[in-house]
Amino acid sequence: MTFDAELTGVRRALLPLSITDGTDEVKRDGQRVAAVLCPLVMRSEWQVVLTQRPETMPSHPGQIAFPGGKAEDDEAIAQTALRETEEEIGVANAHIELLGRLPSFNAVSQYRITPFVGIIDPNATITPDPREVESVFEVPLSFLMNKANHVRREVFFDDQTHVLFDMPYDEPDGTHRNIWGMTAMTLYRLWQRGFEEGSD
Repeated sequence: MTFDAELTGVRRALLPLSITDGTDEVKRDGQRVAAVLCPLVMRSEWQVVLTQRPETMPSHPGQIAFPGGKAEDDEAIAQTALRETEEEIGVANAHIELLGRLPSFNAVSQYRITPFVGIIDPNATITPDPREVESVFEVPLSFLMNKANHVRREVFFDDQTHVLFDMPYDEPDGTHRNIWGMTAMTLYRLWQRGFEEGSD
């Protein structure tokens, strides 16, 4: 698949940036609204930028994640994704082109999450906040959108069994990254909506 075809697949997966049907709003008691950004950057090929949370974090320590977090009062949900990206990895919204969003979903952590996808300027400097980010790394989009790299497992929550897919990845230097949970689910939905057809 060419790099242009990869970006076409991403665009095919996405919904418009504007949200008019309230799907990003809370759907149950105690739920909070949040957003993440799936950042793409062109190096020698399209890469997905991911972070690893410090082991000292009170919630989800050590997990691999997209930049993101809970929305502030009266904040547009897309702005949440951009603000959190700047806070966590130091990339201002002037260096990000939002392409669209994936459908909002309920996370087990009582958040209603809306994932956005955007392109980061390859010349932008990534400066992680050590309080929230232990490391920043990149994974080829081609790897993540390859069905052969999706490892199936089942979990039980919300009174039912859910099928999830992990995406374990070994960096060129041998560092092992286990992409799972909400991050892997978001990437899997990107694959389903933009790349699944014709993947067999």
